[in-house]
Amino acid sequence: MAGKIFVYMDRHLIEALGMRAAEKSVYKRCKNLVKQSIERYEKKEKLHGIYIKAKAKMKKTGYRGQYAAAVYLFVKYIVTAALFLVALVINFPSFAQPLIIAALNVIVVELVLAYKKRKFNLKFQKNAYKIYKYLHNQISSGVKVTDAIKTVYEVIDDRDLRGVLVELAARYGLTLDIDASLEEFKANFDNHEAETLCVALKQGVITGDNKDLLERQEDVMFKKYFNYIQAETDSCKARSVLAAAMFVAIIVIMITVPLLNDVTDAIQSIFSN
Repeated sequence: MAGKIFVYMDRHLIEALGMRAAEKSVYKRCKNLVKQSIERYEKKEKLHGIYIKAKAKMKKTGYRGQYAAAVYLFVKYIVTAALFLVALVINFPSFAQPLIIAALNVIVVELVLAYKKRKFNLKFQKNAYKIYKYLHNQISSGVKVTDAIKTVYEVIDDRDLRGVLVELAARYGLTLDIDASLEEFKANFDNHEAETLCVALKQGVITGDNKDLLERQEDVMFKKYFNYIQAETDSCKARSVLAAAMFVAIIVIMITVPLLNDVTDAIQSIFSN
């Protein structure tokens, strides 16, 4: 007890303990500040990673606008959350309908992107033979591979695909780094044909002569293009036959139903008499 009173009354000990407490408080504040900074950095990096993945995903679907990734994230997350909250307010206390509405929004967004991605890849596959043909003709006529790459976009009419080839030409023209340019080009597609084209272009830049490879690939891709056209023609024929069958069925129903009604009325009148 006396020791406690002595400590309490000793001014120097009180000051020492006060300094130690202050140092401990400063240490804790610094520690918390560092911890918060690390958490904010990790959160920022995580959000940045999500944005980069969204941007790469949108490139593969043909959406190349400056705000494409932001719009995608907004519709998928913010709009979904808003729909969930609105549905929850309307249907409270039920959670089933809000969850279904939110899930449907996400599913619709992903289905639309999957459709656009498949369509964009199909565009490349249909136009690939034009690219090979142009490159083969240019190189066979004495044009350098590097110069042919810079002008290959001229042969494509599709706006989205032409934009990708313009970026390839611009990047390679500015940097002369074929590896980085082709990596950026491949990031726009998710098919084997794009990989093969990159191999042919790289071989041409390295060796200066890839005419044989370009000619073979031109033949392969033209056959694929012809198969696509044939499949589309068959599909159009099938849809035409189906539409005609439905039209005939409607006509038959329109004629048959009144006849059946007349027959039914006649039978009823016979038995009623």
